[in-house]
Amino acid sequence: MKFSTRLIFLLLLLFSLGISVVAYSQNPSRISCPEAAQFYAKDSINIVTFGASTVEGVKGVGFQAMLKSNFENCYTNKVVDITNHGIGGQTTIQGLLRIDNAVKDRTGFIVISMGINDALAITSGKGSLAETEANMRQLIAISLKQKLVPILCTLQNVDDRNNPTLATSNSNIRALNAIYRRLATEYKIYLADVNAAMRRDFTLYQDAFHPNARGYRLISYVIFDAINKAIFDKFLMFVVSQNYPNPAASQTYLDIVLPETDKINLQVFDLMGRLVKTVINEYLNTGKHTLEINTTSFVPGIYIFKITSDSGQYNVAKKFIVAR
Repeated sequence: MKFSTRLIFLLLLLFSLGISVVAYSQNPSRISCPEAAQFYAKDSINIVTFGASTVEGVKGVGFQAMLKSNFENCYTNKVVDITNHGIGGQTTIQGLLRIDNAVKDRTGFIVISMGINDALAITSGKGSLAETEANMRQLIAISLKQKLVPILCTLQNVDDRNNPTLATSNSNIRALNAIYRRLATEYKIYLADVNAAMRRDFTLYQDAFHPNARGYRLISYVIFDAINKAIFDKFLMFVVSQNYPNPAASQTYLDIVLPETDKINLQVFDLMGRLVKTVINEYLNTGKHTLEINTTSFVPGIYIFKITSDSGQYNVAKKFIVAR
């Protein structure tokens, strides 16, 4: 009888796992949601996508709808607005002529994916790496002046397997990507490293230059990750959870989310307002932290934990119970 029960349990377990695997394989758009999604401080996510044909989309395929779906799946009850300012065939100098209109009255993020046409032009003797760098600097500066958060994309390779000219273009693309990485560091902006993700996997392409649906989905993930990094750094709300477990026996925990680095003082008081314990009084960095309150020496009863910050921005107090 025990054997039969165990066998049934095993079969049920395998069956449940099988359903999980099938469901995931049939829905490749499912993504792992970042913790930042729980603590995003704004009501909407606004993204300008700016560039050439990879941004515009090719043959009915692009990354914007996929990117929007990524955010809507994770950032529930947030308005997601993504605009497409891609024009196929354009170089960065042509992009400079229209960037002002693209960012006018916009807030949030700008994804800049531009430069492959520059690389092709340089191969044919027009323009230079220095000129593309200067143009990209202006695109970044205009975006920052508008108070947008730039997400700078590296450029995917072109399929040069049967084309020596495109092999030279890939050399220019590598040089531009090195410049873009340097600019991201210099301006302290965010890099969506599309090139590192796509590598030279030309099964992700629909032609020598443009991603297919799978390639665009991968790009949407890379951009999603970069924007989430920016959200984690810049747009978290201040949150202090109720402690858990509550009532507490020998220890209890609470979560605190900080929008920026600050010195945090966590103290416990009894109902008479007397200090029972100072848990921490130290600097914490941006993000979520789990703090422990050891209550082994506490007399059973009701207590209050208070969190204050050195900057004076944060002040929270919550009651909790110690019971044994």
